[in-house]
Amino acid sequence: MTPTLHSTGNAAYRRPNLVSITFLTTLCLAMGDVREYSEVSEDRTEPFSQTEIQARLQRSRMEEFNAINSSVPLDKLVVPPDDDIRILMRPLARDRRVREDRDLMPIALRPEVPEEEVTTQEVLAVRQTAHSVSYTINIPDPQIPDRRVVCIVFYDPASDNQILVNRSHVPFTISRISHEPEESRGVQFTINPDFRKPLAPGTWRINMDGTDLLDFRLLERPPMRQRLLSSSPPNTSGPSDVVNSTGKRSFIASDDDGNPEKRQRPSGIDADKKEDSVIVFIPPNAAPNGKELVAATGHPFLDLQPNETLEITKGGGVVGCTLTMQDRIASSTLSSVFTAQNSAIRGRSVVVKVVNTTLAPGQKANEGALASKVISQAQTWLREVENHAKLEHKNIVHLYGGDARFLSLYMEPVLIPNLAALRTSGTDLFSGDRSDALRILEDTTDALEYLHRLRLEHNDIRPANILFSRERGAVLCDLGHSTENGQRSPGGTPWYMPPEYIGLRQRGPPSDVWALGVVMLYVMGKLSLPESRSNRKHPRYLFWTIAHVHEKSPQLQATAIQRMRTWLNEVTAVRNGLDVRDKLERLVHGMLGPNPKERLTMKDIVSELFAEQEG
Repeated sequence: MTPTLHSTGNAAYRRPNLVSITFLTTLCLAMGDVREYSEVSEDRTEPFSQTEIQARLQRSRMEEFNAINSSVPLDKLVVPPDDDIRILMRPLARDRRVREDRDLMPIALRPEVPEEEVTTQEVLAVRQTAHSVSYTINIPDPQIPDRRVVCIVFYDPASDNQILVNRSHVPFTISRISHEPEESRGVQFTINPDFRKPLAPGTWRINMDGTDLLDFRLLERPPMRQRLLSSSPPNTSGPSDVVNSTGKRSFIASDDDGNPEKRQRPSGIDADKKEDSVIVFIPPNAAPNGKELVAATGHPFLDLQPNETLEITKGGGVVGCTLTMQDRIASSTLSSVFTAQNSAIRGRSVVVKVVNTTLAPGQKANEGALASKVISQAQTWLREVENHAKLEHKNIVHLYGGDARFLSLYMEPVLIPNLAALRTSGTDLFSGDRSDALRILEDTTDALEYLHRLRLEHNDIRPANILFSRERGAVLCDLGHSTENGQRSPGGTPWYMPPEYIGLRQRGPPSDVWALGVVMLYVMGKLSLPESRSNRKHPRYLFWTIAHVHEKSPQLQATAIQRMRTWLNEVTAVRNGLDVRDKLERLVHGMLGPNPKERLTMKDIVSELFAEQEG
């Protein structure tokens, strides 16, 4: 009797010929479903449909393809050096795919040592663009949505490490599977929800509930080279005397990380620039032989010195633009600010602000502190770029663009001092007069009323963030703490926080009004510069950390609240002494109302100023 293939269906019995048996046997072998045919069977059979045959053959090819691919470790794949690729990924579970993203692309890479029958490997690659400070890995679970893997990988422009944050609802483990260095192989961590972990370059594996889901390889930053390219010095038209006169005093304390440090927000790159880049240092008197020197380390913008030029090259070594540093304005543990010539912006001078992700000297070096700073600074940069890009106002510094790869921004060079720099030494009182104070109020309220109409809040109004000259007027800068209405801002400067923050943790447009009211007390000569009180040698030293006002530690909270109330009492005493018959003092009195619902709005102030001017 002829042997037959059989199924449990009710189709009529069919006796296949030898060709049919050979074909179906091959199909079963391809599917990994090997059956014995020595046994005689009279069972009724049912043929497979053409669709089912094609589907099973395709599945067989995919399984074979995946088996071949997984035989070559991600560490052994050669990555193009000029593509800004920061992550390679290979899904491991058949039913768990990585969700698509605009920065995610399939790519064919060859192994370092070509293997037989394997020429290239298909993997997923993530490029860091000029717009991305992080990448979100998302692996849905079609059966249990709450058990999907979601993690964010933040890039650090000053290090090859990347910071992984678990945004899943459940923990997962990551283990290092790179062969080098040998001592790190097999290292394993459990990452709980909302916890973060700095990871070194190499290949790691994500496992959830005993199932391997993803291998991912973190790559180093694109190479940074120092070259001797030109014997002629770059264009280094020096900054104006105004910039020299302000110097580092232009950037006064702000409560960003709990310390009264000098700071200024980032600065960046052409908004339309989307190409890949490599940083090249060009000394001012370099020889024209094009010789490469030792590779630069750290953050290329922060390592830059006056009269040195950076080449930001596109993929393949093509020069995208050059940046020649002119004069350093300020430098702190949070950021560096300098003027430069940027060829991408028609060769004009720009102000460059670069966010610093490294820890402050003396700050305890630990993974948690480093991870927190990288994430916080990346979010600060992103917030400022997104909000500042919406603005076009004569009393707000113009933003040309930014580059996430360096956490940098390029801005209009408003080379005039800020209000904190315009003070008399010894007294720390504003050096201007009443007409200056009125002009500052007019210009700043006009800018803030524009912001509030766009449903944005500045959240860090203070003298150092208002530039001023009698020719240009007042110009608002630094939107690093800006938020859309309703969003909570983590930062600001202690002396400009409103009273409602103590009980309600409340910010918003009324908070900007209060802060400008305190600034006006300074420019009207009613108060010395509040930030001067942060100096421990000051006879009336007074400083607190904003975050401690709502700190869980009772002692820290009590100290912060007590100091904040001491300051608010001083402001109230000055407010009570204002002459409400005077138009300027009457407006400032209304700006410092203790109840935010009764406080003047920016629209109220602008309307009254224009009405009184017309009168």
